[in-house]
Amino acid sequence: MRIANNLSQVLSGCPFGDKYDLTIGTSEKGTNVEEADLKSSSFKHALVVFGGLQGLEAVVEADEAITTSEPSQLFDLYLNTCPDQGSRTIRTEEAIYISLASLHSKFH
Repeated sequence: MRIANNLSQVLSGCPFGDKYDLTIGTSEKGTNVEEADLKSSSFKHALVVFGGLQGLEAVVEADEAITTSEPSQLFDLYLNTCPDQGSRTIRTEEAIYISLASLHSKFH
């Protein structure tokens, strides 16, 4: 476990070398996870990033070290892992389980 003060530290502080093999940002504004072909992805160390109530957009905006305002530019994949969610927000602890289940089925 490690503690990062902002998103740029999360992305740059990979404990497995220079960077993660695969980075995934999650957002209701991302590509539907059902449309993603992840079976061909070859990686050893993946990072899945979740935003808070205001999403990754607010996380990016609050990080002075990030020069883009578009979160999708920071990740290999920018996915909506909870399509058709039916509510404006999903609690992060619920989104984690939903997202990992969606991603797991795509990698196998």
